[in-house]
Amino acid sequence: MLKEETGLMIQSKTSAVKTLRTLASAIESGDISNYNISQSGDGSITVKADSSDGSQRMIQTRTDMNGYSKLSTEHIQKQTPKARRKTVLQMVEAGLSQTDIAEKTMVSQKTISNDIAKLREKGKL
Repeated sequence: MLKEETGLMIQSKTSAVKTLRTLASAIESGDISNYNISQSGDGSITVKADSSDGSQRMIQTRTDMNGYSKLSTEHIQKQTPKARRKTVLQMVEAGLSQTDIAEKTMVSQKTISNDIAKLREKGKL
């Protein structure tokens, strides 16, 4: 596999090009309206994209290292407040931060803070 040396890391040209091509195609077709691409210190590329109607989010992370490749994809849908609080409870119990929970539930960190307060009032946390 061809590797391109950058100032910070070695990243697979093939996976970066494929990721960007897929994203560009979805933007062009109008399937997504909001997106973010980031690359971490280990060379992982994360693409976050929201559906054009704002009801769904996809977070995909690809890591390529010598002899190792990992792809993880999360599909997220907006939930009703009641359903979201059940999800928030599970995520808090799993140790996720409010910021991470907000990203994964497609609401603001303040909304998550309010959900956690309501869960505490009910004695669930």
